[in-house]
Amino acid sequence: MINFKVNEERCIQCGKCVGDCFPRIIAMEQGEYPAILEEEKCIRCQHCLAICPTAAISILGIDPDASMPIAHELPTSHSMETLIKARRSVRKYKKQGLEADVIKRLLETAWHAPTGVNTQGVLFTATMNADVTEALRQEIYTKLGEMLPGLDPEEDDMGIKYMRMSHGAYTKYGVDVILRDAPHILIASTPKSVPTPKEDALIALTSFEIMAQTMGVGTLWNGMLKWCFSDYFPELATRLGVPEDHAIGYSMVFGRPAVQYARTVQRTAPPMNLIEKF
Repeated sequence: MINFKVNEERCIQCGKCVGDCFPRIIAMEQGEYPAILEEEKCIRCQHCLAICPTAAISILGIDPDASMPIAHELPTSHSMETLIKARRSVRKYKKQGLEADVIKRLLETAWHAPTGVNTQGVLFTATMNADVTEALRQEIYTKLGEMLPGLDPEEDDMGIKYMRMSHGAYTKYGVDVILRDAPHILIASTPKSVPTPKEDALIALTSFEIMAQTMGVGTLWNGMLKWCFSDYFPELATRLGVPEDHAIGYSMVFGRPAVQYARTVQRTAPPMNLIEKF
């Protein structure tokens, strides 16, 4: 049951919910109020709730008055441009972890990222304190120390070459190249059965990163950590709670930055294929 309800005292019968329904299952006869025709076709996108100008639509048991109003709350184009251009891959972090409510707010916000066919299948797996992350860090480097001696350096692919470099930096100099001494890690995974598993995870992590910047939290897209979980030590992902039927889209580390950037960088003009006729 999707529990579609219309508050008739609020509804102005504008038809916006009908016109914006993607599966076209909301109908409104002349002089009547909106109604759902085929519940089983609903994709639970809540567009009907979001587009209603008078908060007359309720669906899935959700109170429209509990939603955030959009008017006057969106960032300006300039502030959004600055946010995107000022984004940096943070590789130096303060040791202290983030407060639990900060992490939960980041994840709850990123959960609103779009997914293919609105499957909403992304699972966030995050370490909630620096001690857990440190234990994971030690485990990764221990496992690398056990794995690498048995591999022929002449046959190393790019991933193994990076692992050898990282293990050497850590054991000889105490430099953590993989986790960058960050207090938290984040894995975005999705059921392998959803239509767009990898894409859903990447979009969700992008949303997490954008929100993180607004809260003074630094992030690093971490391919080496993703290799560890997906290719070299999948048992670590299992121990962290990633289901076996999930595909890991990507991994991040995050925390309070130990470095402050003063301005945006300047990149060359982007390659663009601009079509004016077809």
